[in-house]
Amino acid sequence: MRDDDLAPLCRLTEPAGWRMLRAFHLATVKAVLSMGLLVAAVLFAVGPASAHGRLGAAEARCRLFIGPDMMNFTGYMPDADKNEFCEDIPATGRMIMALDDIQEELRDMKIGIRIVKDVGGEAKENENLDAVTVAYSEPRYYRSGTINFQHIFPEAGYFVGIVTAIGDHGEQWVSRFPFSVGESFMRALPAYLLLAIGVIAAFFIYLYHRKLTPPAPIKTITPRDPEPPHDHPEPTPAE
Repeated sequence: MRDDDLAPLCRLTEPAGWRMLRAFHLATVKAVLSMGLLVAAVLFAVGPASAHGRLGAAEARCRLFIGPDMMNFTGYMPDADKNEFCEDIPATGRMIMALDDIQEELRDMKIGIRIVKDVGGEAKENENLDAVTVAYSEPRYYRSGTINFQHIFPEAGYFVGIVTAIGDHGEQWVSRFPFSVGESFMRALPAYLLLAIGVIAAFFIYLYHRKLTPPAPIKTITPRDPEPPHDHPEPTPAE
């Protein structure tokens, strides 16, 4: 090997070369950390209305947004868990969904509800809508403003709820909201993984900084020789 070939290696062994490598390594780790935390933050920050279509929490209530109007949404499983849920159904079994009109105009419109398997979008659904439909309630008037819909989910999976409001003058509003049955953890798993990557990257950055930071010099204190005892005359007894 010629001396010219060894020159780059020699330069890397110099302090400046090591500083360059450390800076590059640190910048790479920071970039990975920033990207992981950014994606995790986006997944956690997007509201339920973004993650679940037109269904999400608003003003401390579960709301279904349909056209310019809203409905209060309540879901529960009377045979399994008495707790209400807003989006994903925690387990299989009988589910009851209640929708309450907030605006009066929805009471003058026909409301239809359909639940389909999540096959990857409306285009694939419409190829054979009947085959992917698992539950359907044809559009009709609900003058009381309350819609009760129930269905039994025998197995876990991913679905899409479709609520359609049809007016007397041809207007039609459609609200779609994806949801899962018995798969809540799996839906949130990517966010948890990204958060774990961010924590691990932060830990390695901490260790890397500790390795690069030189230890603080230890101050040594020279012990001083003890002072000799002072000779004090013993007190004489009073005569």
